Amino acid sequence: MKIQWLGTAAAEGWPAVFCTCEACIKAAQLGGKNIRTRAGAIVDDVLLIDLNPDLYAQKLSLGLDLCLLKDIIVTHNHGDHLTPLYIEFRKAVYYGKALPVIPIYGPYDIMDDLMPYKEYLEMHTVEAGDEFDTAMHHVTVLPAVHSAKNGKFYLIEREGKSFLYMHDTGFQCDEALEMLKQRVRHPIDVISMDCTYGPNPLPPNYTSHMGFAENIKLKERFMRDGVADGHTRFVSNHFSHNGHMLHEDMCKYMEPYGIEIAYDGMIAEI
Repeated sequence: MKIQWLGTAAAEGWPAVFCTCEACIKAAQLGGKNIRTRAGAIVDDVLLIDLNPDLYAQKLSLGLDLCLLKDIIVTHNHGDHLTPLYIEFRKAVYYGKALPVIPIYGPYDIMDDLMPYKEYLEMHTVEAGDEFDTAMHHVTVLPAVHSAKNGKFYLIEREGKSFLYMHDTGFQCDEALEMLKQRVRHPIDVISMDCTYGPNPLPPNYTSHMGFAENIKLKERFMRDGVADGHTRFVSNHFSHNGHMLHEDMCKYMEPYGIEIAYDGMIAEI
């Protein structure tokens, strides 16, 4: 299984779109892994996770062949994860030929936004606990705890390999964690965890995202529950500039805990 993180920022990007804070200025100056577009990923070049608004820029910078896509899964209906306009460009008028109808899976409340493009899509509504097969993968749907009330995240499996894409959700997703404990038969190979707040403490009673402290606790729980083991790669992802730490500093911070820091274009092959 090949996993590629296409974008690794929260909704505002990094450097953020309307920002001149020190973290954004330094990121722009240093470039490289400090430049973060909006979050999304692709598995085995054929399964796209989220239609983020920077997908076209990611196609150019990473050399993606999006004609290979066979399926799309969407986590939730926020604009940094769902840009329906991309489906517009599957119209035959743009290419002189019809592109294949593509299956798309997600919570019911993404479907209204996709309805104008329904003739180019095979739309599938998913609920927590569902399992389904795409062209190449087996997918389990898990309930997120997020401001998007119907948000989901996904366990993706193929030929004995597994990838948990855990965005956007907070640490208090007990229903999902219990489902994983009950359903996972072999420790997951790669776990990508929401880390919007980075080193910052979460606001009081806040549940929609996580930071480093929550990622560290989550790793401990996964290991204790047998969902992960010593071979599992843990990756923090989906960062806000408000965390202030640049890529190298985040790597140093999380290295003692055995947690990697995602960057745009990062690839894991398992």
